[in-house]
Amino acid sequence: MIRGEGAIAGGKVVITDAPTMLDAAVATLEAAGANYEVLPEGLDPEEVIKRSADAEVLIVTYVRFPAPAINRLRKVCCIIRCGVGVDIIDVDAATARGILVANVPDYATHEVADHTMLLLLAAARQVNHFQRSWPERGWGSTEFPAIHRLKGRRLGIIGLGRIGSEVAVRARAFGMEVVASSPHMTESQLTELGIKGLPLDELLRTSDLISLHTPLTSKTSHILDERAFDLMRRGVVIVNTARGDLIDLVALQAAIDRGVVAAVALDVLEREPFPDLSMPFLHRPNVMITPHVAWYSHDAVRDLGVLAAEDALRYLRGETPRGLLNPEALSVRPPTSRL
Repeated sequence: MIRGEGAIAGGKVVITDAPTMLDAAVATLEAAGANYEVLPEGLDPEEVIKRSADAEVLIVTYVRFPAPAINRLRKVCCIIRCGVGVDIIDVDAATARGILVANVPDYATHEVADHTMLLLLAAARQVNHFQRSWPERGWGSTEFPAIHRLKGRRLGIIGLGRIGSEVAVRARAFGMEVVASSPHMTESQLTELGIKGLPLDELLRTSDLISLHTPLTSKTSHILDERAFDLMRRGVVIVNTARGDLIDLVALQAAIDRGVVAAVALDVLEREPFPDLSMPFLHRPNVMITPHVAWYSHDAVRDLGVLAAEDALRYLRGETPRGLLNPEALSVRPPTSRL
């Protein structure tokens, strides 16, 4: 447990988990003289909720805060998710309680975009197949799967936010035609990126490669399901560096078995960090898996901690957090709140 107390007046900040990853957050809070506590590693979720209930601000990395947990937070006014996705937090329940929810949307944009291109290139070039086959078959007896030149091939990006946009820039540098489907894309954004917007079904039908960058919501869960794979052209390459639940893995398995999907590269899986590793496709040579590390670099870890702590300090100063996701919660704030 780490505690600090100093110049910032008012409530306490609690870092609920991942303290070893958030050294920069602790240093930022310490330098500001904030009253903070870092909970020890290994606490069960029930104990985390109990020890967080009387804080004013929570900085959360992995611990889930569903509606029942949200409703037990007696004094919490702001929850900051150390990361981009907020699917571990029931934002609707927090909003109903007047609890602000913020994220850190841009700490690892370039890392994830770079990792996406790494996976896309590796999958398209069947790197895993070659790496696994040559020691078994010999250098001169390589089996050559179907591989196509990337230049001129169509990449379909689902979700054109910060990361999707950066992937589009990188893919165009490889000479790829890029199309996108996203509820919030604008004509000016598409023009600036030099890409074309399409309805989702058309993107699925016409893309040679598909990369997922949409947030996980009730509407996007299993956005790639049996119907979606049935729309795709034979030989498509699938990349996912967003959220595991965007893909129905049973449907993906069937699409690989039928030859619809030629190669897959995933940084995220359903049920992580304990995914079902018994699924046969995970062990195929045309499938590459990395363990949710697309975000990682020393620079990103530092930025994540600093930016999360800075938003906590903004709230304590009576300012709006930079990464605020539910401004409607401001209308149900109690009279004693800072904002």
